[in-house]
Amino acid sequence: MSRVLSYGAVVLALLGAVVNLSAQGKDKPITADEALKRLKEGNARFASDKPNEREVDTRKRVELADGQQPIAAVLSCADSRVVDKAIFDQGLGNLFTLRVAGNISGPSMLASMEYAVGELKVPLIVVLGHTRCGAVGAAVSGKELPSANLKHLVDLIHTGPLPKDLKDPKVKEKAVDDAVRANVLYQARSLTKDSSILKDFVSSKRVRIVPAVYSLKTGEVEWLELTDK
Repeated sequence: MSRVLSYGAVVLALLGAVVNLSAQGKDKPITADEALKRLKEGNARFASDKPNEREVDTRKRVELADGQQPIAAVLSCADSRVVDKAIFDQGLGNLFTLRVAGNISGPSMLASMEYAVGELKVPLIVVLGHTRCGAVGAAVSGKELPSANLKHLVDLIHTGPLPKDLKDPKVKEKAVDDAVRANVLYQARSLTKDSSILKDFVSSKRVRIVPAVYSLKTGEVEWLELTDK
């Protein structure tokens, strides 16, 4: 009898060890490089019309109700055509999403990202602009806006140098797309300039910030290099 109990105790101990190892593997923090790789792979699937099937059933919702462990935070435009979970082919709970017209970084966005890196341990922040952005187009045109709120938002968009003559539609279209890139880079740099918390996480290499531009036509994401300039 004692041998049976002893054998049973050993089995239970081994099973407990397996469960603990599985839990540790699941909770193992993902690196910025691994997160970026997953986003790039997901976007390749999306752009080639081969997205994975994602769990959106009750079991998944109940699982996520106990907590979240997103692999990245994404600051993107509020445009209805720019949905990060679709663009990167990610399921529920994978992306900490921040959306605002012109993908600008203001106090509320900065605070949300500080929470993402400080509490959720997100290793990667993506600042995602997109081609033919209406908010950036408004900043490029310089036309008078109908409300103070719109003016405040557009004033936060950085277009970079603009051509003098914007009457030519082709010239204006190129100017908008160039401004989209300039704004993405500017907003990405602003994160560490305007938040000491984000600056500390980036400086200590616990977080990486990557700017990118999404093409409405192709579905592909172009990844940009973030420099100090």
